[in-house]
Amino acid sequence: MKFGLMSQLQVPKPWAEDSERTVYWQNLDHVVAAENAGFSYFWLTEQHFFAEIGHSSCPEMFLAALSQRTRTIRLGFAVILLPCHNPFMVAERVATLDVLSNGRCEFGAGRGTAAYIVEGLGFNADVTYARQVGREALDAIVQMLELEYFPGYKSAHFDLPPRHVVPRPIQRPHPPLWYAASNLETFERAGAAGVGVLGVTRYTYAEVKPHVEAYRAAIRRAQPAQFAGRFPNNQVAVFAIGCVHDDDRIGREVGCAAARFYYGDNDAALNDVRFGSSEGVARIKKRMAGYSNDDLLNNGMAIGGNADSVCRQVERWAATGVDQLIFMFQIGRTTHDHIMRSIEIVGEKVIPKFAD
Repeated sequence: MKFGLMSQLQVPKPWAEDSERTVYWQNLDHVVAAENAGFSYFWLTEQHFFAEIGHSSCPEMFLAALSQRTRTIRLGFAVILLPCHNPFMVAERVATLDVLSNGRCEFGAGRGTAAYIVEGLGFNADVTYARQVGREALDAIVQMLELEYFPGYKSAHFDLPPRHVVPRPIQRPHPPLWYAASNLETFERAGAAGVGVLGVTRYTYAEVKPHVEAYRAAIRRAQPAQFAGRFPNNQVAVFAIGCVHDDDRIGREVGCAAARFYYGDNDAALNDVRFGSSEGVARIKKRMAGYSNDDLLNNGMAIGGNADSVCRQVERWAATGVDQLIFMFQIGRTTHDHIMRSIEIVGEKVIPKFAD
């Protein structure tokens, strides 16, 4: 097993004048601490307009700042919303991060599942349309990263001219590719494309396991010509929301509170947008109220407790066949001190037990 850290740069209200700045700088500290603790990856989402929930609207800038503060941890886009960006600019951002990090960039791609974001940026959020645009954009971007001179690209949605795309990435032919998998069905599609999977943990261990197996079968069947890139990235990662603490009770309580916040049991003003309506918000809160903390932990929807408890939970994820467990600690009202201690305990007592 490998271990990662993920953030959305959450800034829940009430806000002080320096709340946003504090969250940004504290998250930089989290990643430096994670590298020192032995974490292998850091992943940052791309979010727009989601006040409180995700203030990471320019992930390439945050990751670039990290590239100068770290030396070994892999720095991942989780993910770039391909239908919302010009393919040339995506290739340039990916390659620039790869150069600044000396070859540590991980390129996660997705279509963007939130219409509020996609439409707000002026693009069509229809699922079928976004998937088509995303596939075409990624096809062009991979060529831009691979070839010294991009020969141009014509498709249903793009007519891109030939150009020198600079800078060139350090990793050749391109940084590892990943798909976001908000739905389990995406696992098999990612396997067929030869890319890694970044999955979510709102599903139980039992629900995830057959889709990991479907991913492995698909990537074995696929021909290299079918891959999205030039080489397969045979990896499955899932993220787990929670907290690790010296006191098992505190770790469980703080971790489950973070998971409840993430899943929508909070007072963020945009929840009616995230969940479709005020009725949708009421449904999600009712659903979360029906889960005890034990339910959340036993089903894998949260991870928390002391090191021994968390190791047992990690073992259950390892049994599903995933390659990487990504911790999300900076969620909701979890304090900076709790996050730093979580990272420290994982480095001291969890990672050594599961090292490859």
